Amino acid sequence: MEELLKINFDTEQPTVSARELHDGLEVSERFQSWFNRQLQYGFQEDIDYIGCKEFNTLAKQELQDYQISVDMAKQICMIQRSEKGRLYRQYFIDLEKAWNTPEQIMARALKMANQSIESLKDRCKFLGD
Repeated sequence: MEELLKINFDTEQPTVSARELHDGLEVSERFQSWFNRQLQYGFQEDIDYIGCKEFNTLAKQELQDYQISVDMAKQICMIQRSEKGRLYRQYFIDLEKAWNTPEQIMARALKMANQSIESLKDRCKFLGD
């Protein structure tokens, strides 16, 4: 599967950059106006998206961006009536299928178990001091 967007797997649920999605969909509307319009579909901060800053080296300034859930990105793509919207929709559907394979579920479970073990080790060290 060709990577259309960089997926951030470091969080509880995978996320993508709203700016990168905006660029990938080739939306002509200014980013902030477009994103605010998408919010009218009922997306919620800290559930569907989290604000963040991105430094634009060409413009030498910080720009507002958002890490949006893959579910939110997929829903945004569903309302885009363009070939790019269809392409990105299919990309997210394929990503979800891969994310939910037994191997990927087990890998995430092992990662969570290892994090719990490390946390317990740290707590035991603290109690031993």
